[in-house]
Amino acid sequence: MTTFDTDGFLSDEISSWEADFENRYSSKLELSVAVNRLAHKMVYTIDIGSEDLSDLLLSTLLARQLSTFQGFVLLSRRGMIFQAEMLVRALAESMFLVGAICKKPDFAKQWVLGDEVSRKKALVRLNEDRRRRGEAPDETAVALIAELEKRIRDEGIIKPSTEQIAKLAGLESYYDTLYGFFSMAVHSSSRSLDKALQKDSDGKLTHVEYGPEIDGFDMHLDYAISMTLYVLHEIAAHFEKDVSEIEVLQKRNAELSGEAQQSVQSDRCEDAAPD
Repeated sequence: MTTFDTDGFLSDEISSWEADFENRYSSKLELSVAVNRLAHKMVYTIDIGSEDLSDLLLSTLLARQLSTFQGFVLLSRRGMIFQAEMLVRALAESMFLVGAICKKPDFAKQWVLGDEVSRKKALVRLNEDRRRRGEAPDETAVALIAELEKRIRDEGIIKPSTEQIAKLAGLESYYDTLYGFFSMAVHSSSRSLDKALQKDSDGKLTHVEYGPEIDGFDMHLDYAISMTLYVLHEIAAHFEKDVSEIEVLQKRNAELSGEAQQSVQSDRCEDAAPD
């Protein structure tokens, strides 16, 4: 049997941590299973025979949201909190897109066309790298860059930012709060790295913490579940599917979130109470 000391998060020993995680967050994990199954049900029942761009994008975004949600649950169960936070951010990005497409049907085409801007930038960077290595620029790429520049200019193509997409979806509060918070894990910010530094009672640094986490997942589970349910609800409504099962799960998630907040407040009161 491999141990965490030799194989880290890939060790057999991690299964004992998973058991602790399951006991700690049993209600949220049960809800996650229900959300996952409902999402699978929708993935296989949506009819995308239409060539409507919004239908195609929403169908693929649903599949992306579902697989990302599953990845989040798997990483969380192993106590990989920073990696799980990266996927919460990815769930938010998909949610913003779904919200924007459902609320502004014309946005689907704008978003797809915006990829031409990214395509041009990628080609420019590739040629710049060739120059740095002393190589001549790729002439095919040069011609394509000129073609893309003309199309972008003539058609007024712009690539909307994540913030702009969130605003179109009416989800700017999510962008201003959780998206920025979870972006710290993605970009290896100094604040997120600082969490790994452990100190003794005198405030002196002792070691870098490396291992499974079990605390602090209440908020992560809450947001991951709520954002996935939002995506399910918006897409179900778009395809004129029944949303009652989704709303039942949304209500349950709200109840569990309230219970978690009460528990945290109770713990804080106990900590503050005099001996």
